[in-house]
Amino acid sequence: MNKSRAILVFIILVCIGIVLYHFIGVQSVLIYISVLIIFEVLTKALIYRLRKESPLFLTPEDRAPTLSKEGLRKFATIGYDPELGWVRKPGTSKKEKGKQHPTSYSINAKGARRNPGHEDLPVTISCYGDSFAFARQVNDNETWEWFLSTLTKSNVLNFGVGNYGFDQSLLRLEREFSSNLSKIVVMGVVPSTIVRIMSTWKHYHEYGNTFGFKPQFQLKEGELVLHKNPIDTMEKYENYVTHLPAIQQRDYFYEHKFQHEMNEFPYLLSVLSSPLRMIPLLGVFSGKMLFGKYRSLKKREKVTQSTIPSTQNTTLERLQELKLRFSTPSKVTLFRTKEATDLLTALVARFTTFCENHDATPLILWMPQKDDLIYIKRHGVFYQQWLNHIKSTCTIADLTEPLRSHKDVSKIFTNDNADGGHYSVEGNKLVADVVYEKVKSLL
Repeated sequence: MNKSRAILVFIILVCIGIVLYHFIGVQSVLIYISVLIIFEVLTKALIYRLRKESPLFLTPEDRAPTLSKEGLRKFATIGYDPELGWVRKPGTSKKEKGKQHPTSYSINAKGARRNPGHEDLPVTISCYGDSFAFARQVNDNETWEWFLSTLTKSNVLNFGVGNYGFDQSLLRLEREFSSNLSKIVVMGVVPSTIVRIMSTWKHYHEYGNTFGFKPQFQLKEGELVLHKNPIDTMEKYENYVTHLPAIQQRDYFYEHKFQHEMNEFPYLLSVLSSPLRMIPLLGVFSGKMLFGKYRSLKKREKVTQSTIPSTQNTTLERLQELKLRFSTPSKVTLFRTKEATDLLTALVARFTTFCENHDATPLILWMPQKDDLIYIKRHGVFYQQWLNHIKSTCTIADLTEPLRSHKDVSKIFTNDNADGGHYSVEGNKLVADVVYEKVKSLL
């Protein structure tokens, strides 16, 4: 919990007790204390019940959660990487639900996403980055790299990996570029990359992402220092708790987010010390839980689902709005935090230097998500100052203006809700056109 606010709330509650004693007497104080105890018990019970619904309700057990052995076994097979934390492994594939129809992707022997119809063409461009670089939620022949391949008449290599920060993407480039040479290197990242580079254990920011250990850079006296992935063997997951003290010292979010949002005794103080976060969460998820019971009851009564879709959609929309409310401030704040912007700037410089030392042209592809566009529409471009600085040192293809000036923003994302999902087929065509304008003179 936020200890400073909790102390303030505690003082206020004590003062209320003193006032009751002074004006009414001992009996009123005893009733007051009894009511507080009842609310404490009910609050704890509700938090632990809702913890089953969402990892947003942190409890003390989340400081060192038990890891699923079956989940780890699957993770080791399809995603674990001792150096980078995770990666899309050669020969793997997956089917996903798309906006209008199911989609799928496949990873080739090089560890790049398949690029059907272009894989026999010469390679001039390689792309690294996160899930927006990978182009999630569309088929292999609908990625922006596929459309860019058509425009450039080449095989654009796609090494994007979901949830990567600039740091992991850079390390993968440095590790694998010698085997996948290209004239141009595109680093595709979302603004949330500034959040990801400040983390070693994803769980401290993305609650519940307990397998997500990763390497992390820090700036010391102006120089980048790499802290390697602390869980660099699968065996270390068995005693990962022994590595937590060192991780907590350098993971920005352990102190600035995880500890502040922890719900612990006294639970009533945890809620009252963060009312703008906890009260909406308790309200929405309590409603979701009750609605789920209501829906189950109606199913047993053989009432069709068509009688309740509007309530369900409203609940989902509110959950998405809460997600935006709690996730967006982190990146907005970090773009105003010198420690974070200096680190991201240093990583960009290392990327540029690496490319130049390997006779390749670096290009940063800046890819805002839908929640970024929503925030920008209301408050302005929160990363503009940093981008202006970087543009003087590195070529950037900034999608901010092309995306927000699009006549129908909903069509360029895969989901219709507030989160937006990833870029749709139409969105990927737009990305390819923007990148092509930047690279066509270099081909």
